[in-house]
Amino acid sequence: MQHQIELMEIGSIAIFAAYNLVLYSQVRRRYYLFLGLMSFFIFLRATLVDDGSMIFYTFFPDVSLNLGRKIEYFSSYIGAPLSILFCYTLYPLLGIKKYVKLFVGIAGVFLLIVLFTPYSFFYHTLEAYYFMILASYVIMFIILINAVIGKRIAAMYVLTGVVMSFLFVMAEILKIAGVIYINAGPNLVNTGFVIFLFFQSIALSEIFASSFKENRELSKDLEKRVDEKTSEISRASLLRDTLIRIISHDIRGPMSNLKSVITLVREDQVGIDQAKEFMVTIDKGVDHTIQMLDELMEWGHAASQNKRIEQENIVLKEIVDPVVNQLKTNIESKELEFKINGDVESACLFDKNALKVVIRNLLSNGVKFTEKGGKVDMNVKRRSEDILIEFVDTGIGIPDEMKVNLFEMKKDNKRPGTENEKSSGVGLFICNDLIAQNGGTLDVRDNPDGKGTIFSFTLKQAG
Repeated sequence: MQHQIELMEIGSIAIFAAYNLVLYSQVRRRYYLFLGLMSFFIFLRATLVDDGSMIFYTFFPDVSLNLGRKIEYFSSYIGAPLSILFCYTLYPLLGIKKYVKLFVGIAGVFLLIVLFTPYSFFYHTLEAYYFMILASYVIMFIILINAVIGKRIAAMYVLTGVVMSFLFVMAEILKIAGVIYINAGPNLVNTGFVIFLFFQSIALSEIFASSFKENRELSKDLEKRVDEKTSEISRASLLRDTLIRIISHDIRGPMSNLKSVITLVREDQVGIDQAKEFMVTIDKGVDHTIQMLDELMEWGHAASQNKRIEQENIVLKEIVDPVVNQLKTNIESKELEFKINGDVESACLFDKNALKVVIRNLLSNGVKFTEKGGKVDMNVKRRSEDILIEFVDTGIGIPDEMKVNLFEMKKDNKRPGTENEKSSGVGLFICNDLIAQNGGTLDVRDNPDGKGTIFSFTLKQAG
């Protein structure tokens, strides 16, 4: 029965050694290597000791007793430095590093003695090496207690396993020294090491699970960053395509007309008076082009892949007042009644430059498409989770067919104001894009009072 238990112990240690060495080859974590080597040499020793199974000689009958003793002692001695290296690489502790190096160096001397001297000589180093074993446990306890105090993953399991193995190893040492007498049972070192491996398997499983969780979180973070970069590239592509389309159609038209007039005048095909008539039309087209370019430049500045949206705490009044002053002449020239309703002192979370562009465009639209003597209101409504901004006008409204593609870059979206004010056709597209970048939404609906339009968008409340 005892022989069967020993074989089970040896088999368990061999399997654990193979498992950790294979695991190291896959993940390259050094503590798997040291634990695998430690398991291998304990397994090797267990097949050679006098009070063990001695199965090593069954498989290798030609091995001399002297060589067998060398392998036995080498396997016993190397366990101490490997166990320290296992604990140290699992839970690095800067203050103990020099002692780890010193211990490994001294243990290396003992191993060289075993390798290059006869059994009659290295046999006498055993009692001295008992102190090395005790020192190894002291170093391991320092490392692991610090790890437990620092709440390192699975440190308590590792410490428990080391304590259990310490008790069995000390019992084995005391038995060999004749201090205590144990009549029966399997080799105590093997038993202690099997218990040690049991706790290490729990610890490493927990560490592996934690690493898997970290990798999964890192993977999610990486996916998020990839999505952000993809979004930036898409936005850059949108900006490029938009500019190309505008340059190809809206800007090229006035420039071509101007070029034609210059050519006609230069070739004396038209007189100065007729050229002046042409220039009036061209002048209007150039004004429109300049306005459109100004709006595109503002959008391009905020939409460029080299400039991220930077949300900050903003008091609405700090943005609204300068915009209203800028449009004050337009409002007064059309004799419009303009009011701001609600808490304009509300603080929101938005990109400052983007908010200026949005409010200026929406207020400008309300003024532009409201007839003389009409009314334009700006309503600020604080809600439970956000702030709703509304621009309500009593203007000419928006036809249903135009609303379908109102926030897209469409030529049909361009129309003059009530007093023939120029319209670029890109303002609402820009507003919608900037609001979306800041996590809000832009909506449009008819004024329920029967005339005009309501544009509304949401802002995040500042924390």
